[in-house]
Order: sequence, then structure tokens, then C-alpha cells
Amino acid sequence: MTHWADKIAERISRQNTGPSPLTLASGISPSGPVHVGNLRDIITIWFVAKALQDRNVPVRLIHSWDNFDRFRKVPENIPKSFVEFIGKPLSKVPDPKDQYPSYAARYEAEFESSILEIGIAPLFLRQTELYENGIYSEAIDEAVQARGAIYDILAGFKTQSESAEAREGFFPLTIYCDGCGKDTTRIVGWRSSETELSYACDGCKHHQDLEINTARNIKLPWKVDWAMRWRHERVVFEPGGKDHATAGGSFDVSSEIAKKIFHYDPPLFQPYEFIGLKGVTGKMSGSSGLLLTPKDALEIYQPELLLWVFAKTPPNRAFDLILDEGIQNLYDAFDRANQIEPPSHEVAVSKISGRTVYPVPFKHLVSFCGIVDGNLKALETIFNRMGLLSKPDCLEERLRKASSWILHYAPTARITLLSKPDQSYFKTLSPSEQGWVADIYSWLMNKDPIGLDEVTHQVYEIPKKDLPEASFPDAQHRFFQIIYNLLFGRDKGPRLGTFLSAVPKERYLKLLHFPEALE
Repeated sequence: MTHWADKIAERISRQNTGPSPLTLASGISPSGPVHVGNLRDIITIWFVAKALQDRNVPVRLIHSWDNFDRFRKVPENIPKSFVEFIGKPLSKVPDPKDQYPSYAARYEAEFESSILEIGIAPLFLRQTELYENGIYSEAIDEAVQARGAIYDILAGFKTQSESAEAREGFFPLTIYCDGCGKDTTRIVGWRSSETELSYACDGCKHHQDLEINTARNIKLPWKVDWAMRWRHERVVFEPGGKDHATAGGSFDVSSEIAKKIFHYDPPLFQPYEFIGLKGVTGKMSGSSGLLLTPKDALEIYQPELLLWVFAKTPPNRAFDLILDEGIQNLYDAFDRANQIEPPSHEVAVSKISGRTVYPVPFKHLVSFCGIVDGNLKALETIFNRMGLLSKPDCLEERLRKASSWILHYAPTARITLLSKPDQSYFKTLSPSEQGWVADIYSWLMNKDPIGLDEVTHQVYEIPKKDLPEASFPDAQHRFFQIIYNLLFGRDKGPRLGTFLSAVPKERYLKLLHFPEALE
């Protein structure tokens, strides 16, 4: 079956037979922490780029930081005092922790670091620099000279009627005030040539004349800016959220502006569905504070696993990123997929150069990481006894992921051994139940090494003694419950036979030692 990225690459190849490399674009406004849903932007162009390269088509990946956008509102977890910066460019708002050059730079840096970790290295473009360096000056002048035509295009997508007066006074510009730095400005006059304007700031009352060709405090509004940049960067493909793809939405409007004002055919556009979080309630939003950043995701997902999850689902289908206990099954499924030859397309595109993925069972790491408390040597011993990959280099990365998952999303899954025998619990047991404990203790004491098959047989046989066959299942369930409580202080735990054979018995045997039961 043809992968979705190959289908998109085929369409791009058919539509673009001119100069190369072909530019694939993504972009985000760093208005707050960039949530993991935004990865769909950049991972989509990454997979499509790989598909084009398989066709020997040179490609260029760009990622635009729309950091010249205005700071619209103060997100959760940001000091309320930041309300004073609303209206300024994101790149001119200070970093709340004073660690980065700006508010925008903080979130740009974290996102860039995360995507580099998953092997993606586009050319990063920062819109503040491009606007302030005059890169777009000619295009801005074009837009101003065609302001009436742009007004008509915008009006054509609106339902309410527009006035001739509004059309006459329309300029496709955002002006940041030279006095206060905010966009609380309005144009109050212009020369007949329309290359010189006068603006007044409703905030600080500053008034100034400016020349469009030399001003560095102006930008085009979003739908005009998007169209202008397609031409400037020669973009042939760009994905975007499904909200942009609605009839009469941003893409439709910008496409008309691109064709009629900038004389450029809009790129192939791929709308994508949003990503949910399984194990967290609510919709991801930077302003609400409910989000998972790519950095957060990579604390529990290996980079290849994260890429594989995205590769499996076409952009036009929604999916949930798993944070609950299902992540254990997800790792298992990923490891099984990696064992199939030849590898599936999803597996192939998820590989990252210079890295090796070791198929260490995530479930076992979850079961034992609390018991070893981060001690790699102890974990190596356990995994070696289980006949699994046991070298520290193989275990270390996934152990970190498992430990992080337990800490942040499943604290109740952390299993640790009790520090001393639980005499109080033992006294609540019936004489026959105390006898079960004595039997398993005696058997373990006299066995070295403890084989998995042997101990598994024992833990199922001991509670059957002197009972009718119909009672076996209930007795066995009760036996397991008792041993788990004596070892971990809880009713459930890892596979008991696996635990007793894999963990050195000097780590746990004392917890099953009750001399009075042996008399």
C-alpha cells in the first residue's frame, strides 16, 4: 500500500517540473509553549521530503517563526503583569525567566532542540529579522500599491457589505508604534504616491510620518503575509491545521491574493487534523496551559517511536498521543514492527541516522525501575537473568523514558520493595495462608539458582495443597495477592514467577521471612 507521504510527493512532482530544489514550508507563531500537535506541521514536510528524495528530487525545508506577530494575551503560567506587553511583537516581549533574548526565543529554542532530537533540521526563518532587515520591502510596496484589489479580495470572502469609505482608507499594514512598540496605531494620512504615511498611536499618543520603503516597524497582515512569503520562498508544499482549510478560510483567501496580487500559484496545501492526548482531559492550548510540548513527549517517547506514531496516521486523520498505560503496549507494537523484514514504510521513515533502537521490553522496565531505583547494574542483573538485552547501553535510554512516564503520568505504577517484613499484615492471614508464605520462603531458601519454570510451577502449586480442584483459582489469586502485599504493600505487581527468578533473592527474601510460621 502506498504511504500517504508518497501520494503527496507524487502530486508535488507532477505539478512542479521547474527549478529545484523544491521548497517545503512549515511555520508556527511562538505565542506560548509550542504543543506537540504542532509537530504535525514539520513532521509532515519531513516525511514528504524523504519521499521526494527517494525520487531523486532535491528539496529544501524551511520553518518560519512568526515572531513578528503581536502578543495577543497572557497565557497561563506567565505572570499577569505581562499584560503590559500585549500589542508588541512576540520578539520584543521579554523572556519571563530572563534566560533568553525574548519571550519568543524561549519557545523557539525548546522546539528547535526537540525536532533536532528527532532528526529534523530545517532552515529556520525568523520573521522579525526578515521584516526589520528590509527583505520584504518591495513586496510590502506591491501590496500597498494594490491595496484596493486586496480589499476587494478580502471583502469577497465576507458576508457583510463594505463601504467605499472603508475601501479608500484601507491599507494592508500593521504598524508598530515607534513610541511604545505596540500595534495600537491607525493610519491618519498619506501622500498621493502612497509611499509615505502618517500614523497615530491610540495608546501612547505618538504621531509619526514614515516611508514604506525604509520603515522597519511595519508588517503585512496574516493572509497577505502568507501569500507574499509563498512567492518569496518559492514554496510548493505547506501543511496546515484544518481550520485554515475551511471554505473561505485563510488558505482560500491567501491563495487569491497570491495569484492576483503576487502572481504566484499557491502551493499544494495539506490540511491536518488535530492531535489529542489519551490520559489527559481537555484540548491542548498554549493559552490555557493544558498542553504537551514536544520536549515533554520526548521524555517518555523514544524519538523513533514518536516518528512512527506520526507516520502511521495520514494528516487528515486525528489520533491521540498515548500517555496512559497504553504506552506500554505501544512500545511493544513498535518493537514488533521493527522486527519485520522488509521494514514497513512507517518503520523506514522513523529511523534516525546514527542511532540504534534496542527492543528492551518497556513493560519490564516499568515493573522493575522502582525496584532498582535507577541502579543500572541491578537492572542489568535482572534482565540478564530474564534472558533479555541487559547491557547498560541498551537499557539506559528506555529506563529514563519509563521512569519519566511513571513520575509524570502513572505514579501508582511505581513498584518498590518494602523496607522490612510487614508483621501487621502477616498477622491478619489465616493459618493456612501463613503456611503458604512459609512454604514459598522455604522453597526459595533452598533453591539457587531459581529457574523461571520451576518457581512459576511452585507459585501455582503451593496454594492448591489440601484444597478441592474447584477452589484452585480462588486460592491461587489469594496467594498472589498475599505475596504482592508482603513484597510491595499492594494487591498487584509484576509477574510473580518472573520477579522471583529475575531479582536476586537477597533483595526480597527477608520480606517473606516470618519465623513463627516456620515452627
